[in-house]
Amino acid sequence: MNKQLILLFYLSALVSASTLKADNDNAKQNICAECHGDKGTNKDLSGPNLAGQNSLYLLKQINSFTQGERSHPLLSSNAFKIDQRKLTDLVNYYSDQKPENPATESIQEGELMFSSCTACHGANGEGIALFPRLSGQKPDYIQQQLINFKTGVRKSTVMQMMSINLSDEEIKLLATYISSLQSYDSITASEMDSSEASMERR
Repeated sequence: MNKQLILLFYLSALVSASTLKADNDNAKQNICAECHGDKGTNKDLSGPNLAGQNSLYLLKQINSFTQGERSHPLLSSNAFKIDQRKLTDLVNYYSDQKPENPATESIQEGELMFSSCTACHGANGEGIALFPRLSGQKPDYIQQQLINFKTGVRKSTVMQMMSINLSDEEIKLLATYISSLQSYDSITASEMDSSEASMERR
């Protein structure tokens, strides 16, 4: 086999590998795209925005659905029981997307209430480690999740304690404020140290 044929064979293999990788990436994204959008910011449905969400949190929640800890008609089905490597690629893809700010109104009462949430969710709602990013979420979604925690539909001892005494109006104000937060891609080391210290004191 001459050098030109070898080079042609090599280039063909590279193109095929690149196409296969693109197809695999698209397939992984499309698992969630129908409900959450290609970039994780679907505004037309009631589900959460995934763009910019903490990858550790996303991984934990998907595993909770597939392992039966949380229930959902689609997310709990066998279709989402993919191997952990592909799952990691999937959550990293959405975590790398740019979150949007769907709300335009910042409410003072909501800001005051949110001050008790910053130890876990960050001063700007950016999320810390396993705790989710809240900025960039739709207010209706945040409101419904707070109601779910309050009523025990969604299980979390800490979140039920945080929401149990909130009225429906207070939940709405808090959700609207959270959705108005500007999204930041990172938090400073001092903020992380402060948050960890706060968690240790609990």
